Amino acid sequence: MKKRSSSFTIIGLLFVGIGITLVEDNPYLKYGFLILGTALLLYSISAMIKK
Repeated sequence: MKKRSSSFTIIGLLFVGIGITLVEDNPYLKYGFLILGTALLLYSISAMIKK
């Protein structure tokens, strides 16, 4: 379970990084990546706190 949570953290950081670098390309794509990355990060943090 710990490995899955850390992979969610890495994927979430990657999505947030992609969302930050997409400045002028497509606002829907940018905010989609930011929201998805934030959701993954929050999920992994809540999974760590539950333990």
